[in-house]
Amino acid sequence: MATHTVLSWIPRNLQSVDSAQVSEETQFVDLKERLRKAVEESYPVEITEAELNQYIEEKLTLTQSPIVDDFVQINGVYVDLLPNLIEITIERTFDYPSNVEDDGSKKLGFLPFTQTVTMQLKVHSELDSDGAVKTMVEFPGGSFGRAPAPGMLVILVKPSYDVLADFFAEELDLGYRQMTYVTVEDGVIKLDPRPLGSEQP
Repeated sequence: MATHTVLSWIPRNLQSVDSAQVSEETQFVDLKERLRKAVEESYPVEITEAELNQYIEEKLTLTQSPIVDDFVQINGVYVDLLPNLIEITIERTFDYPSNVEDDGSKKLGFLPFTQTVTMQLKVHSELDSDGAVKTMVEFPGGSFGRAPAPGMLVILVKPSYDVLADFFAEELDLGYRQMTYVTVEDGVIKLDPRPLGSEQP
């Protein structure tokens, strides 16, 4: 139990996430426009992990939950695409607003500190009993720092993920609700808006 607690406060290593640190030379891709055209003209589209993380880096301005905004600053959001699985990691810094003494020293010496929290989304498309295509999303779990956590425990930080969903509401509508098929592979997500009966993966 003690080991699990310690690991939960050690930030996850994000080096494996493509474009977790976006370089200035990387060309920005307007993913919302790419999705819009794919839906309007009915053709499949792919989005790489690097493109997705670059888009988030460029577009995201987080309005934090009033429950935590005095104590928590969200530094970044990173997406890792794996076979049938999307891992969304939020990097957060905890601090106390009045944590400085008159002489400049810290009242609470262990602050500020950085933590990561990761939520997993299991995503796959399948035919239901009526022959219609449904894209299923499940929440198998995630992690606090480097400590694994079941889905119900990760729900505790759901307000931070709700902020993301609200901010990217248009992109989610185009890339999820208006797509017939959604396939997540290693480093890429494939989306197909063509109606059932067209050529599909």
